[in-house]
Formats: sequence, structure tokens, C-alpha cells
Amino acid sequence: MPSTTIETFREPRFRIPRRAAALGTLSVAALALTACGDDDSSGGSGGSGGSGGDTAASTDIQTELDISIDDVELASEGTLSVCSDVPYPPFEYHDDEGNVVGFDMDIAQGLADAFGAELEVVQTGFEGIQSGVALNADSCDLAISGMSITEERAGNMLFSQPYLDDNLGLLAAEESGVESVDDLDDSITVGVQADTTGATYATEQGYTTREYPDSGLLIQGLEAGQVEAAMGNISILGYQAGEDASVTFVEEIETGEQLGIAAQEGDQQLIDAVDEVLAEMESSGYMDEVKTKWFESGETPEEGSEESGDESDDESAGESEESAEDSSAEDDG
Repeated sequence: MPSTTIETFREPRFRIPRRAAALGTLSVAALALTACGDDDSSGGSGGSGGSGGDTAASTDIQTELDISIDDVELASEGTLSVCSDVPYPPFEYHDDEGNVVGFDMDIAQGLADAFGAELEVVQTGFEGIQSGVALNADSCDLAISGMSITEERAGNMLFSQPYLDDNLGLLAAEESGVESVDDLDDSITVGVQADTTGATYATEQGYTTREYPDSGLLIQGLEAGQVEAAMGNISILGYQAGEDASVTFVEEIETGEQLGIAAQEGDQQLIDAVDEVLAEMESSGYMDEVKTKWFESGETPEEGSEESGDESDDESAGESEESAEDSSAEDDG
């Protein structure tokens, strides 16, 4: 299997400490999107690190893809470069050994295998991904980062066929009194991640919002009492909700969102190739295996530091709390 290297497009904003399994109050449809990845399935080793010195874990999925696309044109021959917002568990994050793992990373590795290429992960802020700036700057061949397909985004990039269905969800502090979206009056501040569909939806509904740069800080803001509620994709909020009994799942919001892989406008040949591989992933059982691994195993893997797997949870938590305080100070302006 081709190895994976990492190129750092920007420094990760935040290291998320280990968190626990998903919320038990979701509907059957949402449950598959809230249980978390398997400790034993997120390991493995890949190639040597790129400019950041990291190592990315190769997938350990048992189902092999019976597809090979030889004529796909990549920016760098023999390398599939993928822009991704790390950390964003369970889609992409650093495990306790510093490897980049996650649902999207297993899909990206499957694509690289089908293209006969090595996988290079270009760590990129989500704003640069969802706006199409990173793709248009030729930073990567594809953007794979838990990104919902929207009309606005589709005007700036080409999307593949959807590879995951998702909805929004609402979390709230137990003491907030929020029992449904109908309780989100002007006295309730809703935390959202900037540049996401959750932020757009909350703004359109007229909710009082506070933006956070990433989903980890969003959850920390809720747990710390900076906001009374948090809104975002269930697949993310369910994963990061943690063991804090003061936070509860309130409601699933049916938005019919679907996640897609994006390429630069005009690169139809590459998107067509991606769709071919995604179809093979579905028919072969590869996609089912990846979904089970990351969303249905009921366990949460260790989340570690980009630099090293030797950092303790306490150290990571300390950095996280400091980052949350910094974010709070910035948002107050």
C-alpha cells in the first residue's frame, strides 16, 4: 500500500484531548453518525513525515478495492495531494502517535491506492477549503474535509457524488433550560464553528451566535459556559461531546446535508475518476467498513499531538484550555 506523507500548509490551531463515545439519545438514523472510532483500528504506520516531520497512518481496512485508474492527472505525478482541516475528528486528526487518521483519511487512502499514487495530506484551514481558495491556489488536487455540498460552494469548485449523509444537531448545557430549537430565544447564545453550514443555519434562523475557529473549541466553549448551546453537524458534535454530564443532546435538525470531495473548477476528469472510485467503494463494501470503523464501533480512539505521541492528556488538555481562553478573548471583539 502506498505510504503517506504530510505537508504543512498551516499550523493546526488546536489539539483536541481524548474524548468519549457518542450521545445515546439520538434517533436510529443519527446513531450511526454519533458513535466513534475504534481504538485498535486507528493505528498503523505510513511513510516518513513531510515538512512537518509527521507520519500518517495507512488504512487497515480489510476490503481491497478492485479498481485502478491509470490516466488520472495529478499536480505532482505519483502523488495525490489532499487538503484537509486537521484536527477535525473523527474525519481527520492526529492519533496518540502523531499519525493523521480518520474517516476521510481512509477514503483518501483508497483514492490514492486506486490512482497508484502516494497520499500527501496538506493541512489547511477550513475557510481556505470551503471557499475554494486552497484548490484554486493549486495547494492540492482534492479537498476532503467533512465538507457539506452547498450551492455557494459548488460555484467555486467541483464536487464529487456525496459520500456521507449528515444533519445538524443541537447540544445544550443541562442548566440552560433548552429542550428544543424553539427555546433558542435572544437570551440564549448558540456556539457555532465559523464558515460551516451550522453557522449559516443559525444565522439564517436569527439565533444569537458566537463563532469558534474549530469544533473542539466550540465544544469547550459550551462546557466552559461561554455559550448555552452548540449547533453543528451531528457527525462532529456527537464525536466531541465528551463525557461531561452537564452537556446534553437536544435535537436533530433535518437539513439533508451531504458531504462531498472537491476539486478545482475545470478538473472534471479528476472528479469523474473520484466518482468511479467512490462507486467501487460502495459496491465492494469498502465504504461500509470505513463507516463501521469510525462511526459504529462505540469507542473513542486516543487523540494526540501533531508533534509527538508522548504528550500526556493533561498537557494536551492544558493547551486546549489555554486555546479556548485565547479564542474567547478574540471573539469578545
